[in-house]
Amino acid sequence: MTVPSLEIRKHCLRIGKAFFPGVLLLIDAISASAADVEPPTFWKRIEEKGIYERIWEKFTFYENEENDVMQSLFLVGRYQGQFWSVNAGHESASGWENRRVFVGAEAELFHQITLQVQIKVSEDFDPFYDGLYQALVEWSPSDSFSLTVGRLDFLFNGLERSVSSTRIVTFERGLVVNQVIPGEFVGAVVEGNPGDYSYRAGVLSGSVGHEFTDFHGGVGAFAGAGCKLPLFYENGNLHLDYLFNDGNPSNNALEPYDHVVSLWHQGNAGPFGMGADLTWAHGLGDRPAAFGITLLPTYVIAKNLLRKEDVLQAVLRYQFAASNKDNGLQLQQRYEQEIMSGGAGDHYHAIYGGINYLIFGDRLKLMTGVEYSTMHDSARDGGAFNGWTYFAGVRVFF
Repeated sequence: MTVPSLEIRKHCLRIGKAFFPGVLLLIDAISASAADVEPPTFWKRIEEKGIYERIWEKFTFYENEENDVMQSLFLVGRYQGQFWSVNAGHESASGWENRRVFVGAEAELFHQITLQVQIKVSEDFDPFYDGLYQALVEWSPSDSFSLTVGRLDFLFNGLERSVSSTRIVTFERGLVVNQVIPGEFVGAVVEGNPGDYSYRAGVLSGSVGHEFTDFHGGVGAFAGAGCKLPLFYENGNLHLDYLFNDGNPSNNALEPYDHVVSLWHQGNAGPFGMGADLTWAHGLGDRPAAFGITLLPTYVIAKNLLRKEDVLQAVLRYQFAASNKDNGLQLQQRYEQEIMSGGAGDHYHAIYGGINYLIFGDRLKLMTGVEYSTMHDSARDGGAFNGWTYFAGVRVFF
């Protein structure tokens, strides 16, 4: 389905609403330079990183490490907008999506406590408020221990799901990750990095609502450990993660798998990075088990192209997924199901290639990507898929 011209105008209006405050900050930052004794030229400011730092400084309301009570208070959030187009045979669909719009505030207290609240903003900004994203209290007395309680994003299992959406190098995480790992949850987490090792463990409510939880959906638990292990690279880390779901029928926070295990490694050598992940999930009831392999190499093509410390990055990802019974895998909700709603099969392959331009690190980047994917449907009940998905977008976080 093509986006009508009226819809395009609406999308442009939405983008304008999202970026208008940023434009004001940019103007304010540039205007502030008028008071300098020797104001640098525009391009020199870009080279010296003056503009972006000054804009991001506007998000900090208060900062004083000498204050024993409050050390900082600042605005936090992210905007991720992307154009997508999917084509499979004679079927196609495309559109613009305000993929993630979160905004909130974070404070550091007593040099050990972090308070954070972020809300979701609805995609069309009407209504503005669309529920909580995160609302947490974190106590971190040292690098080797922290305790976090509240509503959290699940960033604890596997190669792709352990990385925030602000830093992932692809537009979307892989099929198995999205199918077996939960999103937001309410619970408590302990984690730390003592020396060459890391650990994390937590317990979560099986139910999650628009804000918090009614605790009527049973419980889940997870644990993971990692260690420095370079293997073939200059540096690297090996991780083993486990997720448990007690199978309560009222559970809506966890996916319908009672055991999920991920073994993954991330290594880096100069401009080259390589991630590898094996994930297996045992289904509840008659839900088929699922297994996935992900390979995720990255390469820094160039730095300092238009300004100091900008980065041009190439990304490649290969996914293989399989289930032990028919229709154990569902096509990606974004965006493959836009043209094949409910499509399912038992073997899935996908290869993604993309170029990212990190203007101000992950805080401001432009992304492009294309993915070719196939779903094999042994049951032959309409789930087979063979198509291309194209992406282009912008990601900002502060």
